[in-house]
Amino acid sequence: MNGDLKQFFKYIAPSMAGMVIVGTYSIVDTIFIGRAMGKLGLAAAAVTWPLVMLITAFGDMIGSGAAIIVSQSRGAGEPERAQRAFGNMIVLLALTAAVFTAGVLPFLTPILTAFRANAELIDLAREYATPLVAGSAAQMFGMGWMSVMRNDGHPVLAMWLVIIGLALNILFDYIFIFPLGLGLRGAAIATILSQVIVMVIGIIHYLSPQTELRFTGFRLNRELCGRIFKNGIPTLGNQLSIIAMLFLHNWQSLRCGAVNGLAAYTLVATIESMGSLLMTGLAAGVQPLVAFFYGAGKFRRMGRIGNYGYIAAFLIGVVLTVVSILGRDIFPDWFGLSGDVASLAGHGMVISGFAFLLLGVIRVAGFYFQSTNKIGASSVLIYGDSFFALPLCLFVLPVFWGMDGVWLAMPVSRVILFAMLCWFWFGGKKHGNRIA
Repeated sequence: MNGDLKQFFKYIAPSMAGMVIVGTYSIVDTIFIGRAMGKLGLAAAAVTWPLVMLITAFGDMIGSGAAIIVSQSRGAGEPERAQRAFGNMIVLLALTAAVFTAGVLPFLTPILTAFRANAELIDLAREYATPLVAGSAAQMFGMGWMSVMRNDGHPVLAMWLVIIGLALNILFDYIFIFPLGLGLRGAAIATILSQVIVMVIGIIHYLSPQTELRFTGFRLNRELCGRIFKNGIPTLGNQLSIIAMLFLHNWQSLRCGAVNGLAAYTLVATIESMGSLLMTGLAAGVQPLVAFFYGAGKFRRMGRIGNYGYIAAFLIGVVLTVVSILGRDIFPDWFGLSGDVASLAGHGMVISGFAFLLLGVIRVAGFYFQSTNKIGASSVLIYGDSFFALPLCLFVLPVFWGMDGVWLAMPVSRVILFAMLCWFWFGGKKHGNRIA
């Protein structure tokens, strides 16, 4: 195995494992909620998830934006710039969390109503969302710590942070939902408590001699902040694509299939989100190497790492598609679904599972362009999902095929996005747009 391939596996394995575990948070909550509260609890959680994902999106945007600067600065031999980027990231995360919490909590009910929480679901949705919004700082800092750890040469530690958070989340979920009987509120409190502990462990790491990054450089620099946000825009788009998927699917599922349709989509969304996070983990593992080689001017090695990512993404996509098809009768039972709802969810898994075939290739390409400062190409590819391909498919396909159109939206939108990617690959003329 050559050196670049070893580096590739060194970074992607813990990154993918970490993102899978992040996705397992929602699966754990979904299983506990489904077992304790049935389809109404699942539907209420489903309408809340876009708001919860928005919290993660802001943390990931700022964290990954700073992490890219850390990698590029290390590759270029500029440790002082890496330190300033880290310090500015901390301030930006704190400010964003404060503004988000203060801006959302007073308007939580109308926001959840806009997310399709009807009279049957609004009280349960508010019960779930309130602790999560109030504790948004812990979630944002957790994402920021992990992004920088991966790019600062500590991908395994970042993975362990997520494992610890998951183990605590499972423990707290059980305690707060069943013995204490707190229902959806208990699930939310469990998530926040586990993230607070993760945040504290991250602080301990950055106070230790294991890293050269320190809690300094807090004075905001306009150029650095601008670069952090510019670098993070594609990452925000990755998260927005999941939010758009959840929001638009929730809306059409409720319209085409009522509460049964929304409860069925909750399971399908959980599987889709897990696959999306797995592919994001792969892409995030590729990112630090690509950014480092780009900063060092080693473009051939940079392209080789990108190609490894594309091949791995397609192979993983094949596996996920097969799992979706074979698990159509297994997963609904795990999540406490039965009867028509279970049948509908299993049918949806079979159709929507084909989206995984191209999802990872598109995700890796977006991160590759982002790491090589091709923010325009990355943003078009990513935001084209949230604001063009997926909305188009979700508005058009259900008109002709009802709930089957809802399930078809993801695979068809991936084909549209892959066509965009092919244009960047084969239509781009500048060095680096075309990947050998």
